[in-house]
Amino acid sequence: MAKTTPEYVVKKGEAGAVSGAPARSRQNRRATFGFLPRSERLHRLYNAALAGGLLVLALPLIGFISLLVYLTQGRPIFYRGLRTGQRGRPFEILKFRTLDTATAAMLTKDRVLPNGSGLETPLGGFLRETRLDELPQLLNVLRGDMNICGPRPVRPEIANMHRSKIRNYDARFNVKPGLLGPAQAFMGHGTPKAVRARLNAAMCSSPVSYQREFEMILLVPSCVIARAFSIFMNKLLAIGRKADAHHAVGNLAAETGVDVQYRCGGSGLYPVLRIDETHILLSEGCVAGSGALIITLPNGVKRMARICSERKVLGATGQWVLRYQPVSDYSHHILERYLLQRVVVPHHSHFLPGRLIRALRRKFGRIGRSPGLATLPEQRAKR
Repeated sequence: MAKTTPEYVVKKGEAGAVSGAPARSRQNRRATFGFLPRSERLHRLYNAALAGGLLVLALPLIGFISLLVYLTQGRPIFYRGLRTGQRGRPFEILKFRTLDTATAAMLTKDRVLPNGSGLETPLGGFLRETRLDELPQLLNVLRGDMNICGPRPVRPEIANMHRSKIRNYDARFNVKPGLLGPAQAFMGHGTPKAVRARLNAAMCSSPVSYQREFEMILLVPSCVIARAFSIFMNKLLAIGRKADAHHAVGNLAAETGVDVQYRCGGSGLYPVLRIDETHILLSEGCVAGSGALIITLPNGVKRMARICSERKVLGATGQWVLRYQPVSDYSHHILERYLLQRVVVPHHSHFLPGRLIRALRRKFGRIGRSPGLATLPEQRAKR
């Protein structure tokens, strides 16, 4: 697969830009996103003032979450852990506790927490998915350990493991780690570290743009609140909905409002009837092996993830179930962002209004046509 730049990482001279908008002319080009301050002292004052104001605004929410954490899982309410800061200086990070601390410490000695570990506390899964567990780090910004925007802080063990494998990994330690940033906003927890490190390294060598930081400060909290509300609404609408036991393969395409097709080698495109994290259901058989998933977003934009597949079982008449996995870090990122959507800031075509319409359609049936929504494979098959 030819090297493709993620939608929010543009080419040389725009390494820190964050948006899905098309490239602009030199005269109209917006400021790039960077983490490198022009003045350490002024940047420190700016971050302290901003963190203080945000902390005052967030205190009611922090108090409410603290109460819920205490009622559902007891003490300790907060997690404190060692992280590597600017120029390699260690500091103690503060978060809401979301994991079985002792077991998680043993499991993550030399790696990040794997997906599906089952170690989340009763409220932990929701807090981690919405990133609300990070709110207490406003205190880290006030103390001067972190900035509002920057690369996410990492544990010393993880830093030692990645610096020998990922080129220019240590560039992230030229600046203070941050509470917010494009890598954590536009990429999920499961995105390969090499992809995230490449983006962070570019921004750690680019100067700070306060315009872009204010945009991020407005965008991320808005998406966090919208995501929390969307998760709550999905759980509410799921009450009384019967589980689909007829299909062994999930239905992520319908849930996220995308259209997925499977390109099987050079033999053309096949409609994907159903897809989950590991399997796809096809309406007709094709040769397993190398191929690609073509994901069409609600606004018609297409993204491609190269995969390798193997035939698992024969489904209903004329249907095949294939097990698949991405063949590169970049393809993994495409699936994580556009299909699984385990990100804080989704593609703009997946913002809350469209998600609510799709949730209502799943609950109450088709209630009208939205011009921006893609036609799903199952709907096409009925026509």
